Amino acid sequence: MNRRGATPVFFVDCVNLHKIQPQITTMNFFSILIALLLEQYRSASSQARVFALFDRYASSLDDLFNSGERHHGIVAWFFAVIPILLAFGTLNILLSWLGVGLGWILDVLVLTLVLDFRSILNRLSTLQGDLRHDQRDRVAERLGFSEPSSPELAELVARGIELAIIDIHTHLFGVLFWYCILPGPTGALLYLMAMRLNRVWGLDTKTDFGHFSSAAFYWLDWLPLRMTALAFAIVGNFEDSLFCWRTQASGNRVALRIVLASAAGALGIRLGDSSSPNRLYGGLELGVGEFPDMDHLRSAEGMIWRTLVLWLLIIALMTIAAKVGG
Repeated sequence: MNRRGATPVFFVDCVNLHKIQPQITTMNFFSILIALLLEQYRSASSQARVFALFDRYASSLDDLFNSGERHHGIVAWFFAVIPILLAFGTLNILLSWLGVGLGWILDVLVLTLVLDFRSILNRLSTLQGDLRHDQRDRVAERLGFSEPSSPELAELVARGIELAIIDIHTHLFGVLFWYCILPGPTGALLYLMAMRLNRVWGLDTKTDFGHFSSAAFYWLDWLPLRMTALAFAIVGNFEDSLFCWRTQASGNRVALRIVLASAAGALGIRLGDSSSPNRLYGGLELGVGEFPDMDHLRSAEGMIWRTLVLWLLIIALMTIAAKVGG
C-alpha cells in the first residue's frame, strides 16, 4: 500500500468536511418539506402500528428490567434507545457513503412516518363539525371526559385546543428541532423514543424505575418547549403570550404548561378551567380574556399553520447562513 498516496486523500477529506455540512443542512430542509407533503397521504394506521410496536418493545424491557430500582430504569432506557439509534445511524452513514441522495431518502421516509401534522388539523376540523351539529356527547367521549353529564361548549373547545397544542409540539416541532440538531434521522428518533418511554415508564410514580425516562425526556424537551412557546407568541398576541408564560407556567413542574400558557395568551383565551376535574395538568387556569368558543378552533388552526411557517422560515435562514458561511 502506498502510504504516501493514501495520506493526502484522507487529509483532504478531513479538511473539506466543513464543505459537506451546508449540503447536509440543505438536504435536511428539503427533507422536511417533502416529508410534510408526503405525510398528507400517509395512513394514520401505519404510524400507529409503529408506535404500538415500540411500546410493546418498551413493555418487554419493563418486564425484563423493572424491579422498582432507579438504576434498572437507566439500563432499560439505554437498552431501548441505543440499538435503534445505532442501527439507523449506521444505515444513514452507509447510504450517505454510497450516495448523498440515498441518505436523504432515508431521512424523508423516517420523517414521513413519524411527523404528525395533517391528522391534528383534521381533528380540529372534525371537532368543529361535530359541535356545529350539537354532538357534544360524542365529542366529550372522544376528548376523554369521564363525567356523565355533557360538558359545556367552552370546556369541549378548550380541551380540543389543549390536546392539539400538545400534539403539535410533541409530534411536529419537537421532532423537527432534534432532527436539525443530530445527523440523519437519529435526532427525530431519539426525541420520539424518549417521549414514548416517558409515557410508558415515566408516568408510573409507584416505583423509581421510570425516574430516568421522565428526566431524560424533560431535558430533551426543555429547549424545544420554549422555542415552540416563543413561536406561538411571535405569531399570536406577543405581550399576552409572554405574560401568561411568565406568570402561569414559569417554575411549574409540569413543563407542558409552558406551551399551553403561551398558546392561550397568543389566542387571547382561557384554557384549563379550574372548576372541572377533567381539565389537563392539575386544573390550573391558563391564558387571559374570554372562554373559548367554536371560532377559536379556527383561530388555533391558523396559529398552528403560522407557527409551522415560522419554523420553516427559521430553518431556511439557518440553511442559507450555513451555506454562505461554508
